[in-house]
Amino acid sequence: MQNLELNDFYLAAYLIASGYEMLDISRIGNQSIFIFGGSEGIRRNVGNYYANTADVNAPRFAQEIKKLKNIIHTTYTEPGADYGKKGN
Repeated sequence: MQNLELNDFYLAAYLIASGYEMLDISRIGNQSIFIFGGSEGIRRNVGNYYANTADVNAPRFAQEIKKLKNIIHTTYTEPGADYGKKGN
């Protein structure tokens, strides 16, 4: 199945907090694109998120928000640079 590319920061944090692995982050202009593997389960969770029926551990969600902000604000330092794969 094709990868899922998202530009919704909080949705990306929710998916990570729900146990999905973020494969990569890229940048298009000033916009961050979060890339996940495209499974049926992740697509169902995206639907739950937008339907306001998503359930996630609140402290873990907050932690993932902080991590993503850190990646975006400290890793991306030069125009045209890429974030690289998770874990680098």
